[in-house]
Amino acid sequence: MAGAFREKLSSVTVTRLHSRLLTRRRAEKLLWEGRRLVVALNPEGAEPVLREALSSAREAGANELAASIGEELYQVLLRRRRVDEAVPILENLVIWRSRRHGPNAERTAAWRNELIQRLGQLGRYAEAEPFCRERLEAAQRRRPPDPRAVAFAQVTLAWCVRSLSRWDEAERLCREAAATLDSSPVPRGSVGWALAGLAAVLLRRMALDEAEAALKRAAEEWAVVGRADLVGGVEEMLMDLYVVGEHHPQALAVSEAALNRTRRGAAAVADRERQLRNLDRHAFLLSIGGREPEAARYELRAAYLRQAVETEPRAGDGASLDPSGPVFEGEPLLDWALPGMAVAPRAC
Repeated sequence: MAGAFREKLSSVTVTRLHSRLLTRRRAEKLLWEGRRLVVALNPEGAEPVLREALSSAREAGANELAASIGEELYQVLLRRRRVDEAVPILENLVIWRSRRHGPNAERTAAWRNELIQRLGQLGRYAEAEPFCRERLEAAQRRRPPDPRAVAFAQVTLAWCVRSLSRWDEAERLCREAAATLDSSPVPRGSVGWALAGLAAVLLRRMALDEAEAALKRAAEEWAVVGRADLVGGVEEMLMDLYVVGEHHPQALAVSEAALNRTRRGAAAVADRERQLRNLDRHAFLLSIGGREPEAARYELRAAYLRQAVETEPRAGDGASLDPSGPVFEGEPLLDWALPGMAVAPRAC
């Protein structure tokens, strides 16, 4: 009786293993077909194929294969601008990579950083917070210690909790990050991130003088190392600060200087959404100053640009870095230009 039971159990086990193997092979074939459609510039056709492949891989219990399929599906959804649907795939990728490579691995960090960015893009900061804290814990565990990584993780967490209106915590994190960066042998300009994050909190609290000093120092730090993109972002914050404080002549002076640099080609702005904000703000400041004819010209330029952004979106629209966070410099990030595993090494 026992022998017959064992024989039957063995038969069932073999049948299940065979079924899982067939399911895995089906997932692999579907993945190959999905990749072929992606290369053929047919993301609409690739999506259902990759979704079926992912379902088969999960059914077969093939987690590594499921992760590879998930990466392909995520890229397809991102290219189709369906970020909401891409986030659950991204969350699973972070889990899979963490289990396979560990929470501190480059691959895990790259996908976790991508998830933080996408959740922030969607305004889902409460969901992003645990991953921001996980990143900070990973930075604190790094050996040898890397104060820059810890400080940047603090600035990113501050950006997240600031967006949840937890101002005290955000201010504390930014001040700690600034103190760490000022006292450590880090590259010039690093402290700019902490200063801009701190200024965002101070502006909310109407501590305008301290916020202005922090922004001016951040701009100086980044100007020295040629970070015109970040200097432009700080100038936007500085203009908003002057408008809040009703210092309109100072705001207009900063705005005119920024637009003049753009005209000379010294600081071209590829992000048309930033261009639009700058034109709208400049028109408003001219109007406040009683220069209505000039304001009308800038309003017309803004109207044309707004129409172009809405009808013909580009990849660079809205892509400018926010100097108040999040910050991923020195962290591994996804690089879609590379073949195979889309992770770039830690940047300087």
